[in-house]
Amino acid sequence: MESSHELHPSVKDFKAFVREHPMIMNDVRLGQKSLQSFYEEWSILGSDHSQWQPYKSPESYEEPIHDETKTQQQANESSQQTDPSTASEFMGQIMGMVKKMNVQDLQNHLAQFSSVLGNVQTLIQGFQRTEDQEQRSSSDQPFSFRRD
Repeated sequence: MESSHELHPSVKDFKAFVREHPMIMNDVRLGQKSLQSFYEEWSILGSDHSQWQPYKSPESYEEPIHDETKTQQQANESSQQTDPSTASEFMGQIMGMVKKMNVQDLQNHLAQFSSVLGNVQTLIQGFQRTEDQEQRSSSDQPFSFRRD
């Protein structure tokens, strides 16, 4: 597999999160919420937020057992789930999300983001101007002396 086809680490983490919370995919299949919106919420709230409790499977409500055999078993399961059919299934989901994407909403979000960046840039330039003016005023008077 070429490095250009490898998934971003955050996407890998989100896939693992979805495996731990299988009810997320039920909502996606039913069209109640898009996988993109789940990803955005997960990236903002994190995986430990209480919002995710209803999406866990009933087995995951058990107390975690911290023995090495369970950890090894989970590692084996995750390595088995990275076969090519899973990758093509995931790409199909991504393409489905792209088809459902509302271009107008995306354009509005980008315009808002651009506006915020412009405001931040203006603010930074304002600070730079005041620093430049202070440096000029001190350099304009090369023979000024202070009395202490």
